[in-house]
Amino acid sequence: MQVLLTTVATRRYALDCADVVEVLPVVDHRAAGTGPAWLLGLINVRGVLLPLVDLSLIVDGRRTAPTLGSRIVVLQLDGELFAGLATRVGLLVPEIAGPFERDFAVPGAHPGFSFAGASHLGPTIADAQGMVQLLRCRRLLEGDAALRELPLARREQP
Repeated sequence: MQVLLTTVATRRYALDCADVVEVLPVVDHRAAGTGPAWLLGLINVRGVLLPLVDLSLIVDGRRTAPTLGSRIVVLQLDGELFAGLATRVGLLVPEIAGPFERDFAVPGAHPGFSFAGASHLGPTIADAQGMVQLLRCRRLLEGDAALRELPLARREQP
């Protein structure tokens, strides 16, 4: 599968390119002022307001300290997570690289976790740079009921 790679607190993660709409430079956002800590607020992407969430807070409990290499990965989330609606979410990451090919079904891979609060942690493999874990983007936020209160940016109809 094609993935983008990011590192949070020395741990490497992969984002499936099938879920990625685009990668943007870090832009100003309107702070949420309330809600879960990982919800930074809203960003304006060509006239569409998207929720902006911090990957570092989700997987490590610490805020991303934006640098020149930081990016916003716009993810397309569909289906049951948003009651059948499609939405896009901006994911702030400390850095991003790729796309790369990675096979998370190779012999010896760890299959990931399925317990509450960790369903977003997919399979882990070893490559030349160490271990890399696939993030199940569609499950990244689903455990938090507060997400269902976020404004949805619906997919534009052709």
